[in-house]
Amino acid sequence: MKIFVIAARIWIALALLVNAYVHFLLATPFDAIVGSLVSQGDLFRIQGVVNILAAVLILAVHRWWIGLVAAAIAAGGLVLLVASVYVPLDLSTIGFPVIYEPVWYPDKVVAVIAQGLALIGGLLVAVVARPRTAQK
Repeated sequence: MKIFVIAARIWIALALLVNAYVHFLLATPFDAIVGSLVSQGDLFRIQGVVNILAAVLILAVHRWWIGLVAAAIAAGGLVLLVASVYVPLDLSTIGFPVIYEPVWYPDKVVAVIAQGLALIGGLLVAVVARPRTAQK
């Protein structure tokens, strides 16, 4: 099982790094969509940084709950991305831009796949690497 957990951690880190790359790549064009606090490009950059930090954590911290952290980060990004295709997300009351882009394009598909792989991998690491309690 140990080799599986190591392979899954690498797969999660790679998926998170791919997602970060896509977000950094798309950040500049989305700077034009602004809220009172940040632009959508800024949100993309924040997502990229969070993904990089999660990738480092999943490789450096060998605890089962880090899988849950990576899964939560991937799930949050995945939900927002998919929802933004079908429903306008009006976050202007908290200073964020309205997020709505009802189109699928290659970079968005890559991000969805990467986040999905990180989500599945994170959950698998959390389940497989969790210490078992002793039975009486």
